[in-house]
Amino acid sequence: MTHRRTVARAALATTTILAGGLALPAAAQDGAVDLGQITFEVQGANPVGDAVNPDTLSGMKTATEVTEVPQSVSVVGREAFDRETPSKVDQVLRDVSGVQSQLYGYDSDTNWFYIRGFNSSDTGAFMDGLSLFSYGFGTFYVDPFLLDRVEVLKGPSSMLYGASSPGGVVNYVSKLPDGTTGRSLTFGADSEGRAWLQGEAAGRVGDDLSYRFGAKLQRQDGHGMFDPGREGVIYGGATKAFSDGSKLTLHLSYTDMDEDHVGGQFLPYYGTEKKGPFGYFDEYYNGGDPDSDEYDREQLIATGIYRRDIAGWEMTDTFRLGYADLEELYVYPNGFTSGQDPEAGAGVNRFVFAHDSYATIAQNDLRFTREVAAGGATHDLLVGLDMRRYRLDEAQSFAMGTPLDPDDPDYGADQPQVGAPYIDGVRVQDQIGLYAQDQIRWGGGWIATVNARYDKVWSSFDNDIGEDLDREDDAFTWRLALARQFGSVTPYATVGTYFNPQALDAASSDAEPEEGRQVEVGVKWQPNASSLVTLSAFDLRRENVSQAFVNGGTFDSRTLGEVRSRGVELEADWQATEALRLSAAYTNLDVEITEFEDDRSFEGNTPQSVVEQFGSLQMAYTPLAAPELELRLGARYRGDSHADNANTLDVDGAWLFDAGATWDFAENWTADLNVTNLSDERYTASCQTSFGTSSCWQGEGRVVSLGVTRSF
Repeated sequence: MTHRRTVARAALATTTILAGGLALPAAAQDGAVDLGQITFEVQGANPVGDAVNPDTLSGMKTATEVTEVPQSVSVVGREAFDRETPSKVDQVLRDVSGVQSQLYGYDSDTNWFYIRGFNSSDTGAFMDGLSLFSYGFGTFYVDPFLLDRVEVLKGPSSMLYGASSPGGVVNYVSKLPDGTTGRSLTFGADSEGRAWLQGEAAGRVGDDLSYRFGAKLQRQDGHGMFDPGREGVIYGGATKAFSDGSKLTLHLSYTDMDEDHVGGQFLPYYGTEKKGPFGYFDEYYNGGDPDSDEYDREQLIATGIYRRDIAGWEMTDTFRLGYADLEELYVYPNGFTSGQDPEAGAGVNRFVFAHDSYATIAQNDLRFTREVAAGGATHDLLVGLDMRRYRLDEAQSFAMGTPLDPDDPDYGADQPQVGAPYIDGVRVQDQIGLYAQDQIRWGGGWIATVNARYDKVWSSFDNDIGEDLDREDDAFTWRLALARQFGSVTPYATVGTYFNPQALDAASSDAEPEEGRQVEVGVKWQPNASSLVTLSAFDLRRENVSQAFVNGGTFDSRTLGEVRSRGVELEADWQATEALRLSAAYTNLDVEITEFEDDRSFEGNTPQSVVEQFGSLQMAYTPLAAPELELRLGARYRGDSHADNANTLDVDGAWLFDAGATWDFAENWTADLNVTNLSDERYTASCQTSFGTSSCWQGEGRVVSLGVTRSF
């Protein structure tokens, strides 16, 4: 498509022009100017290291310690990624309170997460503070190799970020050039056949230019794939300091994926969670077809961050251009040929689905911060203007496939060609928001936070085969919070609102935006520099809710009306002794459908797929006699859930155990060994019902991985 090449060229041209600015020779500046000691890092986005109370930009948009953000915030640093060698970001979210991740098992091409009982993968995914909004299959995939940290802000965030998930925000923080120097090379493999090779380098050119770049090549295999796939990721960034004190950071990443679909997906309830006439499906049973299986992704994301001081204000402008080009052909299960309940001899019913989706994003977030002293108090002021455009050009097609034997699948049958598209058109959503924040400190420990934001959102769907959509929405959102520091203890209380326009579909043209509010109280305790405990309780109300069920080529959208989520979250990172470190996370939710327009009998039930109790406990032991060795042992609990909103189909929980070790076995050499699901426990990640048929996803079995890194 011509517009695809045009957008790609525009993104690359913009980056090239800006990069040319970075390369301006020092001679172009006043050679007599002494820049002094230059700090290249973006404060609040720098590596976490050993800090348990790091500065974060999530929750305030200004670098603020976790204990001073008046909402529950979790930060997972690069160090955890290096130890655990995860293949996906949602794997490192398994030990974060309030976050239910990997709902669809090992889905190799998408990061899935619910926050506080609500799906946040589409409107709650951000990168470097800018939204990675997605609709349908127009998604952006972020590989953990690209990141220095992942931050989770729990609860409504519209007062800072505009239209977004009520559950919260997962902010991916890129590996930005920060002035450090060094190189590394890593090779790894796991028991499923995945193997990867990655290398990185960082350094300086002169006193005013810092750079960082890396590349990763991964072989994707196992988990029921028909054939091995591949993934390539490259990134590069540079920060230039100018004589006027300003700094410009540019970061570019490119991702290319070509692989088959994994198994264990979209399987019927009977045979996955409950025994069928044939018993249970094999581990990673693949209901697809090797001759009709294709997943291709090409993606580019270019981000810039410009910082300078203007008349006493610190200005930060973050901007982005990006595209994601996806093509997919997938044969997937949909119940049995005999219906929901299998009869003896019934086959697995299958659909053939294809889509071609091309998504583009253009974003800019301009903000100004300043500290002002007045009336015996200090005010950390923030004002900003946030704009974004999301465009999705997509076509989706569908056909009925041939059935498959649930016990002894034969993949030899020819599959029909998909028919004419049932979705074909261009969806666009534009958002502009003006926001302000004041964090007020007084009285030797009091902290009050006041936020206000006004947004306008324009949504359109230029539908080639049906009704168009043209809608305009606006909303005012806010947050009020109060905290008090008593030495190492900081209790807080906050109340805030959110909004989120309905899906970009003609069927939602008359639907009001989702809206709601949250009340949260909590306490953050940092007894020493190596320990932090956070306890929070909340009541979150979500109104005008529509629920879209993941169902391959079709999305079954149902109006739930209103959903309430109440809960308690505990997260602790505790240095028990010099040699022993403990980490714990526990979540207890009460998520309830309080109003369901389609069927009043659902009221009082728990929405499908939502796990209401989950947690983890991890121990890391470093022998004093062998400080180069770290031994790890962990346990994870996933509670029960339901496969339907009627709560008639139960999904059992599971206990899962993990182990690992990190060994600096020679100078500049490190080995990381990890075993997840030690006992190879068979469990169901989640189930959900759409069009009268339940689909389930098998949980990931035991995986052993080993990574070896050479630093130099």
